[in-house]
Amino acid sequence: MDKSLQLSNISSLLTKYCKKDEILTFKSNCNSAPVYGFLLNPKYNLKEQLLSSYSSVVQSETDKLQFYFDKERDQLGKSIYHQGGAFYIMDPSSSIISLYLDRLLNDDAFVFDMCAAPGGKSISLSFRNPDRLILANDISFTRAKEIYRNVERLGLTNILTTSYDPVKMPYFLADCIILDAPCSSSGMFRKEPKMLDDWSEEKVQRLLPIQEQLLDTAYEHLRKGGVLAYSTCSLSIEEDEKQVQKFLNKHKDCELIEIDLTDKMVPGKNHIGIHLIPAIYKGEGIYFALIKKKGEEIIDKSEIKYSKSKIKSPYKTFTYKSKEYLLTKMYESIKNLNYLAPGLKIYDDSEYAKCPFDHAYSKVSQDIEQIEINEEQAKAYFNGEEIHVKSDKHGLIIVTYQSLRLGFGKLVNGRIKNYLPKGLRMSL
Repeated sequence: MDKSLQLSNISSLLTKYCKKDEILTFKSNCNSAPVYGFLLNPKYNLKEQLLSSYSSVVQSETDKLQFYFDKERDQLGKSIYHQGGAFYIMDPSSSIISLYLDRLLNDDAFVFDMCAAPGGKSISLSFRNPDRLILANDISFTRAKEIYRNVERLGLTNILTTSYDPVKMPYFLADCIILDAPCSSSGMFRKEPKMLDDWSEEKVQRLLPIQEQLLDTAYEHLRKGGVLAYSTCSLSIEEDEKQVQKFLNKHKDCELIEIDLTDKMVPGKNHIGIHLIPAIYKGEGIYFALIKKKGEEIIDKSEIKYSKSKIKSPYKTFTYKSKEYLLTKMYESIKNLNYLAPGLKIYDDSEYAKCPFDHAYSKVSQDIEQIEINEEQAKAYFNGEEIHVKSDKHGLIIVTYQSLRLGFGKLVNGRIKNYLPKGLRMSL
């Protein structure tokens, strides 16, 4: 379909909840560049280094972890900082949901992210409070592996990864459910131009029953007094306000949570949820609503008896399928789920492993010496090369750059043998 015609079709979606001047602003900026952002990993807090290294990086005035950048000027995704876990690249519109949830949830809240890949909402909530246990699930096994790769890179121990059809998930209750529902993705057309060709009313209608079923599943897993965050990257009222209203009509023990608006947010029709519109809000198109299940219920957060381990760590050790993982905690109610990774793996049990430890362990180890290297050496390390350093030390070490833990190496006579897994090597 002709691009201008498809943009006109998408613009028409806004007429049901936007003012005339908002629609005009949207239309005038449909072809403008998308907004890119990242959330700072508080484990490292390299704010000053990032601001001085990249001219386009700007910090948000309202969120201390949120930063914006120009992708054309600064290739942050191909940087040492990114590969080392200094930040997580995420659309600013999507990350704001975790900011609102963080204000609503207790410090020990248990969160279930139903359709989590590639993990942004779970990761952003983890950044805001590492004590909350987060179960990040995705129906696609391939995409669920992306969640773990991101969790591993960032060194997070409070995110557990699974790959279930959410509707068939074993029963448990959570304090918070995040449902970023599969949708028509009309709000992402600037970042993903193919969405223009892919979008249609037929696609919207096809996804509605899936969204409704997932909302009902979320209800079943949400404790009384708990919070449900429903979101889409759709501009269609059918997938957004109408879907939420239908849910509220069906579940009379649920109610909307009032959301404080900024002047760049567009309230949903009948004040049901919030729209973040490209060119109006500094981000791409997102809709979200926060819902509370009335009443009060205490859920089971009894912790398991943890495994003993030979390694020194402030984290708990959980043995799963004969493998040891480090995590913040594990509850009895979810210990028997099928996990891709229930925390960060400790040992490398692959055949012919050069290093006794899994790469993930380099992010949290407390008992292995660290060797700091410079920028040129860090690039060589990610390229899979050996590194020469001035040191009389010998043995297994963790390679670091500006405190970022890059991975393992073996130091022999001033030469670091590279133990970075081949799948993580790249030219930076």
